[in-house]
Amino acid sequence: MRRPPPALLAILLIAAWLRLTALTADVRFHGDEALFATFARSAALNGEWMLPGALDKPPLALYSMALAMLPFTTSRPDGLPELTARSGEIAARLPGMLASLLLVPLVYGLAWRLYRQQSSAVLAALLIAISPFTAAFGATAFTDGLMLLLTTLALYAIVRGQWEWAGTALALGFAAKQQALYALPLVIGLGWLLHDLTPSRLLRFAAALGAGMTVLLLWDSLRGRETSIFALALANNDPARLIRSDEVLPRLAHWVQLMASVYTPMSALFIPAAVGGIFWRWRYGISRNLLIDLLLALYIVAYLLLHWLVAFNIYDRYLLLIVVPLALLTARGLISVSEALIGKLAWAEIRLVGLLFAAAIVVSAFDAAQGRLAIGINSESLSEIDALADELNALPLGTIIYDHWLGWELGYYLGQWTDKRRVYYPTPRALAEDALRQPDPAPRYLVVPRWVQARPWLEALDDAGFMPRVEWQRTGFLVYRLLPP
Repeated sequence: MRRPPPALLAILLIAAWLRLTALTADVRFHGDEALFATFARSAALNGEWMLPGALDKPPLALYSMALAMLPFTTSRPDGLPELTARSGEIAARLPGMLASLLLVPLVYGLAWRLYRQQSSAVLAALLIAISPFTAAFGATAFTDGLMLLLTTLALYAIVRGQWEWAGTALALGFAAKQQALYALPLVIGLGWLLHDLTPSRLLRFAAALGAGMTVLLLWDSLRGRETSIFALALANNDPARLIRSDEVLPRLAHWVQLMASVYTPMSALFIPAAVGGIFWRWRYGISRNLLIDLLLALYIVAYLLLHWLVAFNIYDRYLLLIVVPLALLTARGLISVSEALIGKLAWAEIRLVGLLFAAAIVVSAFDAAQGRLAIGINSESLSEIDALADELNALPLGTIIYDHWLGWELGYYLGQWTDKRRVYYPTPRALAEDALRQPDPAPRYLVVPRWVQARPWLEALDDAGFMPRVEWQRTGFLVYRLLPP
């Protein structure tokens, strides 16, 4: 591969700025981030490296978070290791930030290896660097960031004809998050298109992938849990049915809305440009590069159809797996459109339009990095949960906290060594009945987010003879002191 152009350094600097903005943004954990960070914190502080508990994700991303937390730990007066909530946020998000930053030059290298066209490679790297979608997920404690980097590494390896390394990278991606296997058809497709499939190559690829999967299955069995992480993952997101007729349009509208956020609504023309670019190049006959374009387009369409028509959960981060092929295809399309416009518009005018579009995307990406868009870790409703946790921790030893809604989020911010008893009940009636049977005279509190309807819970407690009284009010929460009968 030829020496990277100076423009790539500028793109990396922009990517680093956006991701550091996301890393240092004063945004609390999303619920799933709090879940993963809690497991990672238990490993870092308690040495629980087998990650005991109800876990549905493989360990690689969680281990990276735990290792990042180790330098941030301090000692409490009683000698126990401690990690402040804010330090834990930064540490847990740091591996995702580094993975997102490394993705930019990797996509440049992948695009160059695929097309041998520097303009397409630079533009693909730029689209990855400034996309609001990658900025929103560029520094999070989700497991998707590391998975995306490793699956892209598998694509890079297969393009270079390194079948065993492609299998190894894909196995590592699976060890970060199971959804990495969705990249398998694209990896095999590119290998078949560029190098042909032979028994020897497939065997090397399958051996490396199988070895990685075997190690992961062995790790899962050594945890000694009744339920495998894979069984729990299937239970949490069961794709065993097609969607119903009344789900077709709502799900389509939701996925279309999320697709628009990959760049910005203003740049919605990028995707038609990518498709148009394919047909424009078709005029010159079938070529190797055109076949690559068609394969990328087929993969994107199949992936979207699968997630639309099969009853998977609708999570914005599920689109991350098509961000790289979409950037490759979009870059090719935009280059083709620019070449078609030369002669009709001056080159300076084309560049000006491109810069205006890029600037608009960067503005949206900056908002996304700060959690101000409806993608990624936008958790404005939890902005004061750390202060709430401090107030609850200041209550007397053994205080009972009834928590139906905040789960992993409140558990994380209360800290690893909290001495409060947090109790979950599935229904108002179950809470009221069991609260009556609780003989402990310790103070009791009910924590209620402002975005939920708490009346059924308060009425059930009132019917049982409790006297709920508002103790604190914060922007996103109400805390009721429950005076027993």
